[in-house]
Amino acid sequence: MAKQIIIFIVSVALLVFGGVWELKYLNNTSRYIKTDIDYVKHEVEKGDFDAAKEQINELKNTWGDVSDVWNIFVNHDRIDDLEEAIETLNADIELKDKDSAIKSSMILKAIVSQIVDKQRFSFEHVF
Repeated sequence: MAKQIIIFIVSVALLVFGGVWELKYLNNTSRYIKTDIDYVKHEVEKGDFDAAKEQINELKNTWGDVSDVWNIFVNHDRIDDLEEAIETLNADIELKDKDSAIKSSMILKAIVSQIVDKQRFSFEHVF
């Protein structure tokens, strides 16, 4: 009986630790992604599309660095939405469409925020 209780306690502790680590990781990496998005948006607002292209490449590099772990924890439909939004922003920058690029950057940032918010533990997400 004591062995079963210890196994249960260790299992619950691992589950809680894993959840806390996941949320912390998503929060930290989402800040990097959002910062890159802000840099892209700033360059677009200035009308410097060459610098915006460099920044979108930085964003893609950041996403490449974190995407494997995000794919483990995040709904794949939301990951697809995020990747599609990155490509839309990239296309807007390639076309030098300032208004669309600004809108796309705001949509992309909202998607990242929504993903992290949905991963937080709350009873409304459980039931």
